[in-house]
Amino acid sequence: MTESLNLRPAGAGDEPLLQALFAEDKAAELAAAGLAEAQIRALVEMQSRGRKMTYAAQYPAAMDSILLDEEGMAVGRLLVDRQPGRWRIVDFAVLAAHRCQGLGTLALQESQRQAAAVGAGMELQVMRFNPARRLYERLGFHAVREDAVIVEMVWSTATEQSE
Repeated sequence: MTESLNLRPAGAGDEPLLQALFAEDKAAELAAAGLAEAQIRALVEMQSRGRKMTYAAQYPAAMDSILLDEEGMAVGRLLVDRQPGRWRIVDFAVLAAHRCQGLGTLALQESQRQAAAVGAGMELQVMRFNPARRLYERLGFHAVREDAVIVEMVWSTATEQSE
């Protein structure tokens, strides 16, 4: 179980990690569609580039952080758009081999602590059947909109909830 959280700003050298984080989930989805390995690699690379451009356009001031394990190895990403009163978790991922060790919990709890300190609530989207949804619910996020694929979740500070 991870005891402490280590983050550092993301940089250009983190592209292989960001690609791997994206590919872990997308490749499985595409493989289920019966695509060949070469097709999967090409689609994952193209979708990853598109997502990067979309994030840069929609959230130009977002804080992009890399999660480090206890040995200092880059194992995840936390991309948060910090707007007054509301922080949006744009992207949050941990490499599969490093999940269920408490790192994601620590990262989210620290984000909640920082948001609460400035009186901001938090919001995020998660795929409906993504196991991470249980983590978000455990940390106080609740669904405000849901369709067949996506769940929009919010977390509010204690002072916001009592107002």
